Amino acid sequence: MVTDWRLTLTCFASITLILFLAWVWKAEDFTTADDAGPDGESYGYRDALKDSFLWRYGIAFASFLTLYVLSLVSFKKIFDEYTILNGSITNLLISGFAILGTFAGIYFGNKGLPRKPILFLAGLGMVSSFTFTLIFANSLPILSYIFVSISGFCMFLQYPIFLNLPHELKGMTPKKLTIMFGLFWAIAYAGQTIATIVWSFILGSAGYVPSLVFFIAVSCIYIFLIPTFPETRKAQAVNVQRAS
Repeated sequence: MVTDWRLTLTCFASITLILFLAWVWKAEDFTTADDAGPDGESYGYRDALKDSFLWRYGIAFASFLTLYVLSLVSFKKIFDEYTILNGSITNLLISGFAILGTFAGIYFGNKGLPRKPILFLAGLGMVSSFTFTLIFANSLPILSYIFVSISGFCMFLQYPIFLNLPHELKGMTPKKLTIMFGLFWAIAYAGQTIATIVWSFILGSAGYVPSLVFFIAVSCIYIFLIPTFPETRKAQAVNVQRAS
């Protein structure tokens, strides 16, 4: 389909339209008006902007998106130009193993295991594997392909678990969740956009290696913020330990 951009966009637009019609047909409606928590406390946009968890959550995802988006969109050309790797192969490996990682994330997410250890280890694996991909990109391409596959797998292993964290927070309500996710997406994509602009500027002005240092540094923010999140599966973790 990539030989004709009109065909590509037509197919994606058609799929989007089909999914939208399916959502309208099957989605359950609910109201968020006058929706207070168990303790009667209301939650508005002003409260959300003061919520430290929302900012940490959004910035962490901005860091995640920086690695995710650039690795699939921008690094194809980077790999082709600055390394001996084939950018098309790296894209295929990242997205292919990401699909496997998604299924693994759903599996582990439904197990009721503690969230933070999974997110931290998967995040560490994602960033470190991509770092090794870059390190060996001009010396051992086969090793780089292996590491980029691991990075793609780890990337989406945590995706279903990470995006479900707000749903699992104590006292969560439909109104609070709606407001929180509205601001979360804004914070995350604004942060990712700023990081991409800075990365592009460094690449153009300082060169390949400094841009990679910045890229990995931004990606590491995700790892440092995960331990600051509340653990939403403490009870399940205790039950699992007792059962074992």
